[in-house]
Amino acid sequence: MLHMTSDIQVGAYSNIKANKVSWRTSTGNFIDTCNIVLPLSPYMRKEGSKTVQQDGVMSSVGGTKVKRVNSVPFAKGDFVRVLLGYDNRNTLVFEGFVNRVNYTENLVLECEGYANQLREKYFSKSYQKTTLKQILTDLIQGTDILLSPRIDDVPLTNVWFKNATAFKVLEWVQKELCCKVFFDGKYLYAGVSKFIYADPGRSTAPVRLRIGWNVINANALTLQQSESVQINIVEKDAAGTIKKTKSESKKYSNVKEVKAREGLPATYIKKIATELQGESDYSGYSGNIECFLEPHVFKCDKIELDDIRFPERTGSYFAEEIEGSFGAQGGRRTVKIRYYGN
Repeated sequence: MLHMTSDIQVGAYSNIKANKVSWRTSTGNFIDTCNIVLPLSPYMRKEGSKTVQQDGVMSSVGGTKVKRVNSVPFAKGDFVRVLLGYDNRNTLVFEGFVNRVNYTENLVLECEGYANQLREKYFSKSYQKTTLKQILTDLIQGTDILLSPRIDDVPLTNVWFKNATAFKVLEWVQKELCCKVFFDGKYLYAGVSKFIYADPGRSTAPVRLRIGWNVINANALTLQQSESVQINIVEKDAAGTIKKTKSESKKYSNVKEVKAREGLPATYIKKIATELQGESDYSGYSGNIECFLEPHVFKCDKIELDDIRFPERTGSYFAEEIEGSFGAQGGRRTVKIRYYGN
């Protein structure tokens, strides 16, 4: 029988035993999250009805005043590393920083991935000529964040930011350049395609899953139909002149327009149109599958899925999003997958 095991580090504390861990990471969001629920008693001491303040921090639990022992054991900004698995075959599922410490019935550490190092950063800079890679290089200065070598290095002109939050800059990249922006560990990726291993050190070997064996539930894996529209990329300059670039698809009369920043290279605009047309044309299976903690599945992994009962669902998939839980009820991963060919 397999036994669930963990290796959790928060700040200077290692081998922490949590009541529950939950985490989420997605190619559609640049903020990875993880909540670590710990028993309250090892970190707090009752003081009866008397209010005693230590280190300037007091909490109330069940109507009883409590205080932290010695000093605050965990604090905002503490480094967090979570490895989970079975029989000490633990694998990294989250790395980041404490964003908030909550004292309720339990001690709850709300954590974020490496985007947390940008949360309170403001950015002011103007560029006559630059690239996407240069903007992101400037943005992450002073952090532990690394740029993925697979970033689309788009040339840009006349770009300026004034006292913008770093998150607003990343949102600008998403909107103006039609980019997917996400983290793979400490690697920041921005580009048109999401079918990318952003971390160059990651294994590209596919994960093999079988429904009814190491996939517990695949009821949410359903057939998706094409949108049946042609993608047009629309650019509008300062004078109001509109330029449209059509995808190469010729089989649809209906049109879907997507706005992009004016002045982007024609090759990049065509790349956007091709990528979005591929997503729109997609007909195949997608949805959530529920798995155990092994085999280990990470965001951006290629999955070779086998379904003996419904062989039409057998094929190669891409892991778009992972939601996991670990606790008294067991360990589970819910993986959002998308089919992209045999």
